[in-house]
Amino acid sequence: MTTAGRQFGWVLNLDAELELVREGYVPRLKLLAQLAEHGAGSRALLGPEDVLLEPGVRAPSGLVGRAWCPTPRALAVMREAGVDPEPHPDVSVLRRVNHRLFAHEVGGGLAHQKYFTDQAELEARLLHEPGPWLVKRPLAFAGRGQRRFYGTIDDKQRSWLDVSLARDGLIAEPLVQPLLEFSLHGFVWQNGDFQLGEACTQAVTDRGVFRGVRATDPAELSTNELAALHERGNAVAAALHAAAYFGPFGIDAYRYRHHDTIAFCPLSEINARYTMSFVTGFRGRPLRELVL
Repeated sequence: MTTAGRQFGWVLNLDAELELVREGYVPRLKLLAQLAEHGAGSRALLGPEDVLLEPGVRAPSGLVGRAWCPTPRALAVMREAGVDPEPHPDVSVLRRVNHRLFAHEVGGGLAHQKYFTDQAELEARLLHEPGPWLVKRPLAFAGRGQRRFYGTIDDKQRSWLDVSLARDGLIAEPLVQPLLEFSLHGFVWQNGDFQLGEACTQAVTDRGVFRGVRATDPAELSTNELAALHERGNAVAAALHAAAYFGPFGIDAYRYRHHDTIAFCPLSEINARYTMSFVTGFRGRPLRELVL
């Protein structure tokens, strides 16, 4: 399919996971301001002729709609702008493949990671099994929706557990010390063909907030680590296609210390959407060539 002259009208809905949690989601102004400040790097996804769509503003003719993640709110912005979206998965598929349970079932996460829906069972782990523990909501981003537990549960923490479990379950895993974080990106076409990019090294805060990305120096990953990262990338691409997803994705990985052991987690989570690192991971191939 030719891509000559193709221009995209983009919706950079960086809060897509929050929308996938519940219908009727409306972002708060404070969050939108934070996303505008910390998500400025997402504009690198736009080509020189692309346009950033704004809610309620009519766009130039001839654009194809593309989103960070094609949620219902993103598609509504396109419709208001008079732009037809490119082919995209159903929202039910987006929710499933971005949910941490999907990554867990594909074989991601640390040893002893578990998905919980029962509060008594989860509290038994947090209180009585050797920790500390990191507990995550299944649909979150940029380090949001996480709590650390050190063998006790106070009233505020219990309230957070109550709300989270009632909404969508929780993932619990050992709290480890990340030493170096990586990502690998890919693109899945509707027929199941896929392409992987190159490994990236990511700078994030100790709470998981993205700060920057660069191409991985070959010396930063051992042969075994790089092989494991690509093996997980291939497995995730196949699993996404089987789940009826198509489009961009990224997987996160990291080297970590746990007590006196240094190990590598080749799949910590799946982002079935564009990411801040996608352009770096797919450098040399313009996004206008990634036609669905």
